[in-house]
Amino acid sequence: MAHRAFQLVARSRALMRVNYTTSSQKRPHYTASDLYLASFMIPTNQTFYLQVLSMMRTRLFSLLRQPLCRIPRGKERAQQHICLSFIETPVDDHDGCPPHLYRHSDATPIELFLDLFFVASLSTFTATHEIYNVEALTTYIGFLGMIWFTWLQVTLFDVRFARDSIFERICKAIQLAAMVGFASAGTRLSTRLRDENAWVFQSLSVFLFGTRILLAVQYAVNIAFVRDRMRSAVRPLSIIAVTLFVSSLVYLGMFFVFNRSSATRFYIWTVWFALFALEMWIIMGVSCYFPEIGLQDTHLNVRMGLLTLIIIGEGVIAVTRIVNKTVRPVGWTKWSFVHILGATTNVYFVWQAYYDLSPTGTLGKYTQQLWAQLHFPFHVALILLLEGSQILALTLDITLKLSYLTDAIMFACAEPRPAPEEAIDLLWDTISNMEINYSQGAIKEQMAIAEILEALPNDPLCPNNEPGSYSATNDRLGDLVGNVTAALFTSMGIVPSDGTNLGPMDSSGLLRMYVGLLGFVYAYFFVVASIVMFLFAAFVYLTRRHDGHLSLAVGMGVRILLGVMLACLTSFVEFDHFALAYSFMTSPLILYAFTFILLMVLLVDRLLDYCGARREARVRWTQESETTVMSPIADVSILNPPSCHIPGGDVPEPLYAQEPRYSRVFHDDAGSRLDRVKP
Repeated sequence: MAHRAFQLVARSRALMRVNYTTSSQKRPHYTASDLYLASFMIPTNQTFYLQVLSMMRTRLFSLLRQPLCRIPRGKERAQQHICLSFIETPVDDHDGCPPHLYRHSDATPIELFLDLFFVASLSTFTATHEIYNVEALTTYIGFLGMIWFTWLQVTLFDVRFARDSIFERICKAIQLAAMVGFASAGTRLSTRLRDENAWVFQSLSVFLFGTRILLAVQYAVNIAFVRDRMRSAVRPLSIIAVTLFVSSLVYLGMFFVFNRSSATRFYIWTVWFALFALEMWIIMGVSCYFPEIGLQDTHLNVRMGLLTLIIIGEGVIAVTRIVNKTVRPVGWTKWSFVHILGATTNVYFVWQAYYDLSPTGTLGKYTQQLWAQLHFPFHVALILLLEGSQILALTLDITLKLSYLTDAIMFACAEPRPAPEEAIDLLWDTISNMEINYSQGAIKEQMAIAEILEALPNDPLCPNNEPGSYSATNDRLGDLVGNVTAALFTSMGIVPSDGTNLGPMDSSGLLRMYVGLLGFVYAYFFVVASIVMFLFAAFVYLTRRHDGHLSLAVGMGVRILLGVMLACLTSFVEFDHFALAYSFMTSPLILYAFTFILLMVLLVDRLLDYCGARREARVRWTQESETTVMSPIADVSILNPPSCHIPGGDVPEPLYAQEPRYSRVFHDDAGSRLDRVKP
């Protein structure tokens, strides 16, 4: 009887697709749960339990918290951690399909580790370079292009050929070291090649040479693996390896060119970007032409999305820096809250707008190529947008502090006038609460501010009716405001270009000069914001964000129109409308302009999604109605019996194992239901 009970348990378990036996065992392998189920099927007595204990292969309980069922030796060895091999083949032929490259469904930990080194290099460069003029902007784009295209080449290899092995870990360690080298040399990078910074360009050339020659070696090693089982992939891999080898030699040759004095020496670094584009187009073109090593079935889209997330995270770090600089001196105020909220909402809406456009399925062969390549201008524009938002937020904080200083001066000269000692102490406290970091190049301004404040008790603080007193007092207070303005901007890293003479400038001229510097920040902020909107429109088309053609056209058209509007905002600076530009740049509205644009885009997308869902529901309801009208008069239903029996057994067969039986429902004259089952 015990054997009969366990036979029923085993058959029910088999129907539930749970394997409780192994091919290497002659006797069935039962667990404690099987014993519990079998105890309800037969009467319990001593003979039964003796038979049960004789069939159990493990103890009923374990003092060492070991599993009750013992795993066979073969499966136990399979579950153990496999030793890391020296090198792994990228070819997968164990799934019954023809040999193909091994595919990862998601990013591997070592790939994410590379992303961390990427953002670390970018953060180091950002901390030492403020974007306030054309030279700083081109330097920033140059360094970002250098590490981005290096990251891209490593990623194009990893998503197709990288398998965890000792060899791959050694190669990845070298690539991570190259990222650290980029960060160390990038701190002194400039677009102006001079004798004192020639070593920077030479170092970067060596790092570029090392990364490309290493990738060429990795591709060459994989040729040996695919030669026997995927001979069609040998040719494209050879083309890629040769391309990287030749480009590495060019980078090595540029090491010696940077050390020579020639007319073309100052612009030779532009060859880097020509090589970056050539490498990308050749490798992606070969991958597109030869489907054996194509990128369509890889997780390249995931890698691009993760890198975008990390870059947006760099914007979050910038927001925290803003909080540290604005809130630390005097704590939270209503205006500091407004400024930080504007910068934070920009980051949040950018993240939401991008990930709403992320591809949910597999893109086409050419679409994926274009999607990946457009991420370079998108990442450049995104980083510049976030950095520009940070500078504008800090500028608003500076104008707010200057307004506090102006209010303190007006209070000292207002009627009834306070005591001179009280007014001077108020000026000292106002300037001290600004927490100006004079060590960032504002030592001269610090000495001038201290000299003016110390001389205030000796002369009238405010102008009186005596001749000449107004101009002298006004000049003294103007010098105080001008030096505080210069110290604030200098401490924030915003300094005029070399050769600018600040001596003859009064406070208003100094403010105009700094607003001119911020005019460039204002211009490139809205230019890159419009570029981001245009790229969002391209992503809408590539990912088919909306189903219908009309919805797709509306989604793209709205983004293009809003991008044009953002580009038109730069006209405030271009046409020298100083009053209008200054009013807009010193207002918190400048931070919320792009926020409102993104919010409008998100609302339009939600409206289009709602209309699409209503349209699909209406089509589905129409189809169901047509099906109901075209069906016979008699109702058609599916009758599934509660159970059926396996031949030779008493265990019910699961319902999903049967085919449904159709019946027609009729009614007799008395209205009773009659079911005629179709055989």
